[in-house]
Amino acid sequence: MTTIESSKLLLMRVQKAVGLINHLRDENKELQARFTLVENHNKELQELLDKVSTDQAAIDEAITSALDELDASLAGFEFESFGTLDMEELSEAEDFSAGEGEAEELETFDEE
Repeated sequence: MTTIESSKLLLMRVQKAVGLINHLRDENKELQARFTLVENHNKELQELLDKVSTDQAAIDEAITSALDELDASLAGFEFESFGTLDMEELSEAEDFSAGEGEAEELETFDEE
């Protein structure tokens, strides 16, 4: 191989390398732009997540406070004072609901 042929071969390799370097630089710029876009998007998502977390904490605190207030207001309330109806009271309530008790009450009222 002659010196001229070697020089031409070397020149072709250098040109190919320069072309590849330029292509890689363009690709690097594109990837850098995409990375910046993704980075900005991640920052926005983090801000949104922080806001949602703050809102969630406020909601949790409000629910806990409401439950505490409900517990406090029900603490003095005696559920046992309501009791249950015995069989006679239950029967009278059912008769009244069926309309049988009203007639008796009206008769008693008329008699007085």
